[in-house]
Amino acid sequence: MPRTYRRTLVHIGVALGLALASVTYAAAPASAHTLGQAVVSERGCGWPNGAYTELTREDLWDDRNNMPLGEVYVLWNGTYQENCVVTLRVGRADGIASYTEAVLERQGMATVRDEGNYAHYAAASGYAAGTCIRWTGSIGLIYGGGIRGTTTTVWRYCD
Repeated sequence: MPRTYRRTLVHIGVALGLALASVTYAAAPASAHTLGQAVVSERGCGWPNGAYTELTREDLWDDRNNMPLGEVYVLWNGTYQENCVVTLRVGRADGIASYTEAVLERQGMATVRDEGNYAHYAAASGYAAGTCIRWTGSIGLIYGGGIRGTTTTVWRYCD
């Protein structure tokens, strides 16, 4: 086999390899985060044991663009005697930074809030044994105006 022919084949092979690598890289999801990762993360609930009971889950939806934005979870960890509100971005909203908020209100105690321009989640946790809670989760729309949120206006989980 002549050298020029071999060199041409090598160049074609390298070019194909680079093309495939770039397609694979472009198709990879934007470092999605799971609820479990938010639970154990110091920037999330901060519960290293990873244990929780899901008290409620609510969807955040962008009606204008007919797409899900996120899910709001209210969690309880008996070991730490804490509640945690996690606003988790999902679908096309995951990985795209916009206003994201999680608020945990504890009756008779200070409100805990996490809000910012986040791409994956916001989480607010705090001691809540023996008190009632209510919560808010919000995500700014990523394709034009407004905010979608869910709020509980009554005190719940008062045990």
